[in-house]
Amino acid sequence: MERMLRDPKTILFFIAPALLVFLLFLPIPSVVSVLLSLTRWDLIGAIRFIGLQNYAFLLQDDYVIRTALRNTLVFVGASAAIQLPVAFLLANILGRELRGRHFFRNVIFLPVTFSSVAVSLMFYFFYHPNVGLLNQFLSLFGERVTFAWLGEADTALLSVVATVAWQWTGYHMVIFIAGMSTIPGDLFDAAKIDGCSELQVTRHIIFPLLIPVLQVSLVLITVSSLKNFDQIFVMTAGGPNHASEVIASHMYTKTFAQLKYGYGSTLSTVLML
Repeated sequence: MERMLRDPKTILFFIAPALLVFLLFLPIPSVVSVLLSLTRWDLIGAIRFIGLQNYAFLLQDDYVIRTALRNTLVFVGASAAIQLPVAFLLANILGRELRGRHFFRNVIFLPVTFSSVAVSLMFYFFYHPNVGLLNQFLSLFGERVTFAWLGEADTALLSVVATVAWQWTGYHMVIFIAGMSTIPGDLFDAAKIDGCSELQVTRHIIFPLLIPVLQVSLVLITVSSLKNFDQIFVMTAGGPNHASEVIASHMYTKTFAQLKYGYGSTLSTVLML
């Protein structure tokens, strides 16, 4: 049996199904997308090779891409700035021996199990200018509030970022709790003997030892934010006036709404890079 498992043909036989699926859904489509980015194609007519004209248009004439790129970077930065500190704070609290900690962990993690579209629809009505709970709550402190959180250029993108943070902060909290569980208990005992406060323990023991875990969470947040589409599409569709447009939503509009498959592939190549 051991000799058989060392046989290259046997190894290839076992990995062939997974390798085939991987090739069909990742490398091959990526290469095809790069090739299509050098063409003009509307899905109906013939594919026409145009070289780097799509990239020239992107750099010189597509005014939306600048806004989309800026919004994408803001989305990444704001998501990391909200999710990482809040997740670390929650993990630092619920990672201790507290009564009911398992219940609160489950409650905070629960939104991760929801569909992103369902969460987006829920927050779409939460932000609604007339019947939304947010404006209803703010109206308790004064006159009736009818602010359109998703309809104003200054708040649309950040409202979507807050929605994504609400759903995914619990995910990173669990990652941090798992990382904290690997810290040797002797360090906490020594700190307690030395009279260290909880803040000092967090600052000098927990935080430095969790830096590798923080880096993993930062990578996950960055990747998911760069390709975020569903929340933007459901809540704002990139509006108002492209104020919440990101590269992924701009790519969708060019490809499937305007049938510019070549230029859409150019945007997807830029996003991949």
